[in-house]
Amino acid sequence: MSGDAATNVDEVKVSAWYAVGVRQAFSAWADPGKLEKWFGPKGFRAEVLEMDFRIGGRWRFKMISQSGDVSHHYGRYLAIEPDKLLSFTWQSEEDSDLTEGRETRVSVHFYAEAGGSRVTLVHERLPTQQAMRALEFGWSSGMPKLGRLLEGKRDD
Repeated sequence: MSGDAATNVDEVKVSAWYAVGVRQAFSAWADPGKLEKWFGPKGFRAEVLEMDFRIGGRWRFKMISQSGDVSHHYGRYLAIEPDKLLSFTWQSEEDSDLTEGRETRVSVHFYAEAGGSRVTLVHERLPTQQAMRALEFGWSSGMPKLGRLLEGKRDD
């Protein structure tokens, strides 16, 4: 896997290449069992509480840190184009500094590229620089976890 991250005025963009096809990469976002194996920043694990994977369907995850701190995040699916695009809203419950009660938007694009796939994520409409830094860390450290899952490696 190779990747990079960049920030803009109100968004975070993270991109990574994986040595698997786009179908396999997309499936890791669409299957709750797979999602729980990789989703979240380094030092956190996710528990899927709700995942109605259809346009307009709702999702809700619980994030649990290694020290046991819990936060909840939720939203609804805006666009689902298998093996191409996934877009959803994102709000944070306990982490009020992340979204300040606003609905932010995440778009994940899947591209076939050089014997594998590139996954590019853009999280936009972020309210503060602090939110951008926190979410850049989250997505940048979560994408390698996705890579380990796709490569069949255990995440430590």
